[in-house]
Amino acid sequence: MLNSLIMIIPALTGLFMHNYFCHGRLSAFRKTVLFFVYGILMCVSMSIVAWTRGIKGIGIVYMTLPHRIEFTILGCAMSFGIALGLCLVIEREVTIEKLKGYLNRFFGDVRRYYKYAVRSARADLHSEVANAYLDWLWWLIEPFCMMLIYTLIFGVVFNASEPFFPIFIFSGLTMWTFFSRGMNVSVNIVRSNKGIISKIYLPKFILYFARMLVNGFKMLVSFAIVVIMLIVFKVPVSFRVLYFVPIMIVFFLFTFGMGSILMHFGVYVNDLSYIVGIVLSMLMYFTGTFYAVGKRIPAPFGELLEQFNPVAFCIASMRNAVLYNTSPQMDLLIMWGLVAVLLSAVGVYTIYRNENAYVKVI
Repeated sequence: MLNSLIMIIPALTGLFMHNYFCHGRLSAFRKTVLFFVYGILMCVSMSIVAWTRGIKGIGIVYMTLPHRIEFTILGCAMSFGIALGLCLVIEREVTIEKLKGYLNRFFGDVRRYYKYAVRSARADLHSEVANAYLDWLWWLIEPFCMMLIYTLIFGVVFNASEPFFPIFIFSGLTMWTFFSRGMNVSVNIVRSNKGIISKIYLPKFILYFARMLVNGFKMLVSFAIVVIMLIVFKVPVSFRVLYFVPIMIVFFLFTFGMGSILMHFGVYVNDLSYIVGIVLSMLMYFTGTFYAVGKRIPAPFGELLEQFNPVAFCIASMRNAVLYNTSPQMDLLIMWGLVAVLLSAVGVYTIYRNENAYVKVI
């Protein structure tokens, strides 16, 4: 059963993307035919990938569960490219010219509105502390106090034993805060900027990107405290700390991709903010923000959560590189990087396709 799902799920993903690129106009008969086509294409493609990794013949049967999940996610990512290629070949309304047009439009909008995003982020940062007595110091005080609270609760009450536990808590809390704030703000970002988008044209993803810059700046301030704590606690640091950069790039792209998709659906579903809040509350305890999820949750579920929850993976990989001189699992980092890029592409494409209707809806 599991071996069949490894091929079926990517095939269904390819069919879904094909139908999406065609604006949902495929007939039931064409969907059935294309499902079998994608089944064959994914079987061939994933067999080639397996062969390059030394898995030949029926070797896939003997894969461990984590490798099967990784293989399935990789297949879903591959199905995006296969679906796009097949659409360019057999669908008249999907052309290379349109693809180039979307790419040129995206990069042109980024160049054209980047300064606006920076100025908007700067204005938001100033407005947040305009009437505060301690001004920007709140960006340090708030996460530092939260770190002290969670260190007391989990370090003393629950007797957590991870080395350098205050830094462990603070670094995880910093990354989780960036992600959760990004998800919460993305749902209502279009509605909260109704006054702007109803008067002038602005690429809607720029609104979310500007807010990510605000949250990203606060995260950098918090990581400055992490650097100080590394010195105070005399944490040994090696060249592996450089993995911090690619890990954070993947984390940022994944947050942008998920946020841009939620941003679109938030326009049409008023209750989405409540749903996102509930999911984030639950997800916080499955990302290892306060504990090493791979060690605390019984096997094999802890390992699966740490590897295949992308937020948990990025947080654990960052901690391992900075605190424990351990390299991340590069195959998983590359896989989640690919997924993050694809989510961002789908999110931006969805916004471009529907942004003219946003003003009418809100």
